[in-house]
Amino acid sequence: MLGIIPIETVLDMWTPDDDGTDDCYTVRDILNHKRESEHYAGLLDEIRRDGMALPIMVRTLNGEPWLVDGHHRVVAAIDLGMTHLVWSDLPVELEDRPHNPMMRGNWGPYRPAA
Repeated sequence: MLGIIPIETVLDMWTPDDDGTDDCYTVRDILNHKRESEHYAGLLDEIRRDGMALPIMVRTLNGEPWLVDGHHRVVAAIDLGMTHLVWSDLPVELEDRPHNPMMRGNWGPYRPAA
């Protein structure tokens, strides 16, 4: 499924902690960390020039929505003044990330509240 989602909604979603621990945070909690990554400036320029090439990926676990791919794109969208993003609940990069547990297992599709 594809859809449009307000960035404000994404900011309150859960996200896995990317330091290898079992902790998790909301997307809002990791924004500055993503801005500090070495490839962020290049991504920001690319999106500014060409637009957003891929949707963010949102799935559910135990009924809660999680942002499982696209964290840097969310931050770039905020920094570029965007208010909404395209999202997908399909693992669009599964072939590149077969080890990622969020792409399989008991993660369910994301269905936003009507």
